[in-house]
Amino acid sequence: MKIEGKRVLITGASSGIGLALSMVFAREKAVLALTSRRSDHLKEVAKEIGSAFPHIPTPLAIPCDVAKRENVRRLIKDCTNHLGGIDILINNAGISVYGDTERTSLEDFHSVMDVNFFGALHCMLEVIPDMKKQGKGIIVNIASVAAKHGVPYLAAYCASKAALVALSQSLRAELSKKGILIMIVYPGYTQTNIFKNEKKVGGAHRPPGPYVPASKVAEAIVRAIKAKKRDLFLSLEGRTLALFQELLPWLVENTMQRIASKLRDKKEVFNG
Repeated sequence: MKIEGKRVLITGASSGIGLALSMVFAREKAVLALTSRRSDHLKEVAKEIGSAFPHIPTPLAIPCDVAKRENVRRLIKDCTNHLGGIDILINNAGISVYGDTERTSLEDFHSVMDVNFFGALHCMLEVIPDMKKQGKGIIVNIASVAAKHGVPYLAAYCASKAALVALSQSLRAELSKKGILIMIVYPGYTQTNIFKNEKKVGGAHRPPGPYVPASKVAEAIVRAIKAKKRDLFLSLEGRTLALFQELLPWLVENTMQRIASKLRDKKEVFNG
């Protein structure tokens, strides 16, 4: 499938995987609409792309908090008015909370679910009717390897991504005869600002890496879109986890317990 001329909406486009995807799609001559909550960063990204790729229209830069349904309605309406529709939706916006689950407040759980799960749902509910009329469309949901099995100290994030995967699978079956492809992407640890911006509630520290460059992840996603893949695992660890979860679940459980012990802060261990 050719990307050139495709109308692409990317959420969370001001940094990380979203920013990297914006650059790759621009290189492929897509017509872009970019959104995130940070208006200043978003405008800079659109300006940068416009300067680097003068052969394509300057991307639309539309600030939006995807956690709010009415904001998403306005976003999709603006995209439709300016672009005539959306061919590819990339649900990439995401936030995280790191640390002990028992220290993670219910408000934190709601905030993560509002962006990572409901934000993606809001966007899908708004674009699917027009995609059905077009008889085609691609929705790419950026999940996580953490959706395959809960990772220690990332309970809210894992739950939101697991919910997104289940939703994607349900919609995939329901829309299979409508010409709409739903792709689920399972990145591993990636170099993005989500780790810097996430709320830390204490009790553990993040693993040191290595983390994969966002540009490498973006390239793989666009290649998968061209090939119309349904699922994309972006690391050997992710593919191994998925396989072992099916064949050797006890081994996965033991591994997660070792990871939890390794990442727990020493003072937390000392204090019991």
